[in-house]
Amino acid sequence: MKKILIPLIIVLCLAGGGFAVWKVLDANVFSVDVLPQKTTINTIDCSGLTTEQAKEKLIKEWNSKTFNFTADGKTLGSISDLHFDYGIDDAMANVKKDHFFSAALNYFFKADFDASVDMTVKKVNKAFKTDLKNADYLKEKDPVETKDAYVDLSSEDFKIVPEVYGNNIDYDVLLKKITDLIAKNTFTLEYQASDFYTKPKVTADSEEIKERQEFCKKYLTSKVTYILGKDEVKIPPEELEKIFDIEVVESGSPSESEKDEAEKAAAKVTIKEDAVRDYVKKLAKEYNTLGKTREFTSLSNRKVKVSGGDYGWALSVDKETKQLIKDLKSGEEVKREPVWLMTGFGDYNKEDDIGNTYVEVSLAEQHLWYFKDGKEIVNCPVVTGNVLSGYNTPAGTFSLTYKQRGATLKGNNADGTSYSSPVSYWMPFYGNYGMHDAPWRGAFGGSIYRGSGSHGCVNMPVASAKKLFSNLANKGTPVVVHW
Repeated sequence: MKKILIPLIIVLCLAGGGFAVWKVLDANVFSVDVLPQKTTINTIDCSGLTTEQAKEKLIKEWNSKTFNFTADGKTLGSISDLHFDYGIDDAMANVKKDHFFSAALNYFFKADFDASVDMTVKKVNKAFKTDLKNADYLKEKDPVETKDAYVDLSSEDFKIVPEVYGNNIDYDVLLKKITDLIAKNTFTLEYQASDFYTKPKVTADSEEIKERQEFCKKYLTSKVTYILGKDEVKIPPEELEKIFDIEVVESGSPSESEKDEAEKAAAKVTIKEDAVRDYVKKLAKEYNTLGKTREFTSLSNRKVKVSGGDYGWALSVDKETKQLIKDLKSGEEVKREPVWLMTGFGDYNKEDDIGNTYVEVSLAEQHLWYFKDGKEIVNCPVVTGNVLSGYNTPAGTFSLTYKQRGATLKGNNADGTSYSSPVSYWMPFYGNYGMHDAPWRGAFGGSIYRGSGSHGCVNMPVASAKKLFSNLANKGTPVVVHW
């Protein structure tokens, strides 16, 4: 019995002594969270500092350093003043827990207490990123931009355009490499640009791009075709993609007999009215001729440049938007003209909406011509607005408003008196401006208009006015007035 008790007493004494030593260490080694003497963290002296003070000292030291880029042992460039934020709170807290034994040796034997923590970068300041992207020494001399493969939506061929492997730098990858090095107390990168080239995210042989192509073929082929003169215009796939909100919904597991994968899915298609309107506005901007400047060689063999006026073709944006939405919802093939707000005299022609039937008035030459189906019908001198009195005849491209046999023209003279002039042939083309006979005049043409011209109308000899009146359509004929 005595043989057993003696070893037991020894064990209990050792245990009690060990516990007492542990309590002493626990109370003194990291007294009041102050680091022991001869303590270095990441080779930085942190003796007698709290963990918070040590953290601040480490961060200050790290941010005071310069990061260098080298190649083949030669310095390419460097960036200073890092000003990073570091996520090392947990690591500093773990110094006490993970290095307790080393600290204990330091306490009893005055040994050095060395610890290390990863200086994990939590946030990179904007200035560093800017300096990095502006560092020309990191870029290739002849940059080629990396591009993903994509489906070409400019036509309904839906060709896959292959990816491009460029040599532009992926700065996210480069920054990750830099911060990883800094975390390990390394401030130099042996730089090889090709290690950081941006890589395509989508390649031509990927399933993703092939599925995209099939999707486009199925949903982005236009069923609406506009007839615009000799042109047939389809809604481009890129516009349809904006117009349609397409949600593909799986319709359940297919039977074994189904071979076409496209049959596995159905689609819920919603039409976005704002996108339809935007497309119609683009169509109008492209194909409207109202208000455009026209440059052409007239049938009188003159090179004419004229702007202004109210003649031309113009889409009705509101009505065409409603009609297009209706057509798209039907899902049927549709081929038609757009809904016009205004139309020209003949068939639509974007390049020449005047055609070969029109009246031409040269203000500079004081002359009028009328061509019908390309044949000259009227050729005569005229008198236009009195420029000295401010009665200018407006220049531009207009259309005949109507024609009236017998009319009385009324208004005020420059001196304030009124006038009333009966005419036999009245052919207005812009408000109260028009062409008419002027039996009170004994001469036409020349420079009469400068001081003795009309109130803005185009005065014609009676015979010429009669011939013009007889051969004009009731309305719509283009009237081109130019200098």
